[in-house]
Amino acid sequence: MTALSYRPFLIYFITNSISLLGLWVQKIGVGWLTWHLTESTFWTSFVTLALMAPAGVLGPIFAVWAENWDMRKASIILKILMFILASSVWYLQFLELHSVYSLALLSIFHGILSAMYHPVRLVFVSVIVKKNLLGSAIGLNSVSFNASRVIGPSLAGFFIFFFNLEITFLISAFSYLPILPFLLFVPLRERKSIKKKESNFIKNFNEGLKIVLETKVILESLFVVFINAFFIRGILEIQPTIAGEILLGSSTNLSIITATAGIGALSSSIWMSKGKIEQFNLKNILFPMLIVGFISSLFIGFTNNLIVISGSFLLMGFSTTMIGITTQTIIQLDVNDKYRARVLTWWSSISFGSLTLGGIILGLAGEFFPIKFGIVCMPIIGFILYRYYYLKF
Repeated sequence: MTALSYRPFLIYFITNSISLLGLWVQKIGVGWLTWHLTESTFWTSFVTLALMAPAGVLGPIFAVWAENWDMRKASIILKILMFILASSVWYLQFLELHSVYSLALLSIFHGILSAMYHPVRLVFVSVIVKKNLLGSAIGLNSVSFNASRVIGPSLAGFFIFFFNLEITFLISAFSYLPILPFLLFVPLRERKSIKKKESNFIKNFNEGLKIVLETKVILESLFVVFINAFFIRGILEIQPTIAGEILLGSSTNLSIITATAGIGALSSSIWMSKGKIEQFNLKNILFPMLIVGFISSLFIGFTNNLIVISGSFLLMGFSTTMIGITTQTIIQLDVNDKYRARVLTWWSSISFGSLTLGGIILGLAGEFFPIKFGIVCMPIIGFILYRYYYLKF
């Protein structure tokens, strides 16, 4: 029995998937526009990753506040604000007023909203379904995200090639609307909230951090998340830069490599959503998936061949998603409702913060050296750090 058998989650799954499609369409469109405006590996990487960077810095802070938020109201307000920002991206393109600075600024603002939404999103699944369906719901949520990684970039490439960026950004903006009626009326499970006498910000922040540092399985999981995000996903998330620098600036090639990474991620998500891996076996798949990610990264750095690079992104998408779902599931099952947002947001903060930093460093290095050199160095350094520090846990 999966979470899709529960009608409210099914509707959430569909409407949220539509908004995620729009997010990926916007991300690819903004990255592609930045490359054509600047032909800079740094700026293209920066603008592409700015959607995720604030989650890495501000996530734990927003998570403390989110403990007492009304999940319904917070979701509605944040989705409306995201719609307004996406509409701004479209309107400036309509007026042909975009510059690298407008793209960077709007991406940062959208990233801040995403940072606020991350703790809400992570908790929201747990208030829609009962605990016996939580593992399935987490996996299906990832299916939704990664299906959008397959379809969204393909749609972006289709609209950019056959129409223009104006149409692309307009479709992205309207994708945020279908979920709003659902958020107004969906029945939610009651959550345990923190009592007012306990609602001291610093105290709550420290409590979440203390749980992370003192719980061995959570700390180990977050270390794996850091290695995976910084040294592997940082490469995965700068695909517009790779398409521009290595694959001769073709929007078709951009769509292909992004879609193949999404296919790998989707395959991983579907497998995990079936719940066939027992809880006590979850940790055992982390190291093999890291090795797959390291090896596929090396292949990207050693070739200009589209087929080889696409196959490498397929494997990378599979392995990085497997690690993401596995570590998140381990943490979800170990933490109670009271601390869920605070602890889980450390997962998203380390994940998004690390991939942002890794991707930007790689893009900056591409201004001085061939970007392929950096792509080769990243997995080698990541493997050395993992083998050295993980043995200390």
